[in-house]
Amino acid sequence: MQRHAVLALAIVAVAVGCSSAVGGAAPSAEPTSPSRSATAARQAVSPDPACPLTRPDPPFFAPEPWPRTPPGRYGAAWYGTADLWTMLAPAGEVWAGLPAGPNGAYGQKTFWWSVRWSIEEERMPSISVSGRRLDGPGSFQVGPPGTNAFADFGVAMLVGIDTPSAGCWELTGRYRDAELSYVVWVAPE
Repeated sequence: MQRHAVLALAIVAVAVGCSSAVGGAAPSAEPTSPSRSATAARQAVSPDPACPLTRPDPPFFAPEPWPRTPPGRYGAAWYGTADLWTMLAPAGEVWAGLPAGPNGAYGQKTFWWSVRWSIEEERMPSISVSGRRLDGPGSFQVGPPGTNAFADFGVAMLVGIDTPSAGCWELTGRYRDAELSYVVWVAPE
């Protein structure tokens, strides 16, 4: 039970603190809402205007048993189809304040859902995420498999990624025969 509570806090902290609306995102010490300094940091970060951030417009409405829309505290909307979807900020994803690894890559967790995935049948889902930098050289590939994470509203497929550099990135998730892409801005430190 303790493991599930830690994972639930992790997904809430990441979804609220590390992926947010245009203006950036900063990790939050609060698991359910960003701090005042994190809010100020988000307002100070602007993506390159040439980066075509993906906006969930129109939003996808998830089928049962998932909530039709993400809980309001996430400030996000579903994006995708029943076969594969994720959660995006309405104005697009800007990731700021991400931890940089020793190789200079920026770490982030990506969360995915599918009506075709069940944690009972596939604890380590056969999901992969690739990235292609749109404003310069760079690419990466992670998985399969992915792992899973519990949130206050259910379970998700989880794939940790390392973007090799800051910039404009197109991410593509692949699960079974479904594919979903979206564009994010990764802000430099």
